[in-house]
Amino acid sequence: MSSRGRSEDQILVDEQFKPLNSRQQDIYSAVLSRFKQYLETEGKNPKKGLGYSKVNERISRFHRVMKWVWNNETITTEFTTEDADIVNEALAEDSFRRMDGGRYAEGSKRKINDVIVNWFEFQGIDWDPETRFHDEPATENADPFRKSELQQLWQTSLTYKSVPSYNNLSPEDRDRWKAHIAQELGKPKVEVTPSDWDTLNKDWKVPSLVRTTRGAGWRPDLIGRMSVEWYDPEAQRIYIPEGEAPKNDDSWEQELSQEGAHALDNWLDQRANQEMYDGRDEIWLTREGNPYTSASLNDLLDNLVDEAGIDEGNRKIVWYSFRHSIGTYVYDKYKDRRVVAETLRQNSTAAADRYIHPLPELKQEVADLM
Repeated sequence: MSSRGRSEDQILVDEQFKPLNSRQQDIYSAVLSRFKQYLETEGKNPKKGLGYSKVNERISRFHRVMKWVWNNETITTEFTTEDADIVNEALAEDSFRRMDGGRYAEGSKRKINDVIVNWFEFQGIDWDPETRFHDEPATENADPFRKSELQQLWQTSLTYKSVPSYNNLSPEDRDRWKAHIAQELGKPKVEVTPSDWDTLNKDWKVPSLVRTTRGAGWRPDLIGRMSVEWYDPEAQRIYIPEGEAPKNDDSWEQELSQEGAHALDNWLDQRANQEMYDGRDEIWLTREGNPYTSASLNDLLDNLVDEAGIDEGNRKIVWYSFRHSIGTYVYDKYKDRRVVAETLRQNSTAAADRYIHPLPELKQEVADLM
């Protein structure tokens, strides 16, 4: 590969050129340089000659797409509309995933689609994706859980990521589990001690998150910003200040169940002793120390559903399914959309309608009958 301009190209592509030979690398690097220049000078609006400011992020997304094509389709320096259709379908089916194996959030899928559109505009080709994605999940497309599944998820959260007793393991097994525990706790393997086994087995973060959401139907955005100061342990309720809740400017108080309050009390006791939370207000953070998002909550739910052995069938099971479950079962009990709207803090009964579904148990009975 020519060394001319290589330092600039290094910004554009990482070291994972392994599928390409030297000549292919040279061609691919050169076309990415031209694509970058196009994005900077006219990519945002070709007719007006307006470019983007954060171009490297778009180039990085496009390179991610190309690596996926190399690994799943063919080794090439070109990217065709046929390739784009395959990528778009893979994003829709969640078979095109992040490097850590998690699925992309809807907003991330949209950004990948956007840079693909940029690529074909750069090539002078029209491409219209079959599936379009949006920043916020389409809540009306989520399906509710069965009542038995809600109980399964709660019970599974109590054993989630638990590890065997330290004293019951052979030295060889302990060494293997050390690597797993080190990854979960974000610390070097050599620093893992027997007490870390108890740390995982007594972790209340996931149970508190699942049990309070099951009762309150928290939106992912609210979970990401929920503060320790909002919780009143004596009253067993969470106070949501005015303007803090997504799609709701009013303040309100959310009562917790006995189990939800117990799990949250235990978690907050543990949280106070974890260095990650020093100086942070959020009740829950991911293992990486980030506020939870729709994507990270959906990833967590995927793991819980798998571990619980829940069959999703043709349903769309996402974190919003907790909220849809509340709407469905509250309406089944009271037959009043006003109660659903008040429970879910919706501004109207029309807005609450999207959360009311035919009972999953009844649908299963009909399917079995037929």
